[in-house]
Amino acid sequence: MDVQLEKYKLMEWLVNLKDEAIILKLKELKNNLSNSSDWSTVSEAEQLFIEAGLKDIENENTFTHQQVMEEINKTYGL
Repeated sequence: MDVQLEKYKLMEWLVNLKDEAIILKLKELKNNLSNSSDWSTVSEAEQLFIEAGLKDIENENTFTHQQVMEEINKTYGL
């Protein structure tokens, strides 16, 4: 199957689509796919680190790029 060709055919179909119910279903499908996470390829340890990092971001427990570079420069003399 030529994936690019199929995508173009779908785009052409979508541009000409007038059925709002189908458009809403497609939008719902897109949102569901965008919001889902594929954890199947991520180890449990990696998942924990990712979740901890996201929690740090929510709690504004982060460093600026400048702060990190200053610490690296101070520690390693780079």
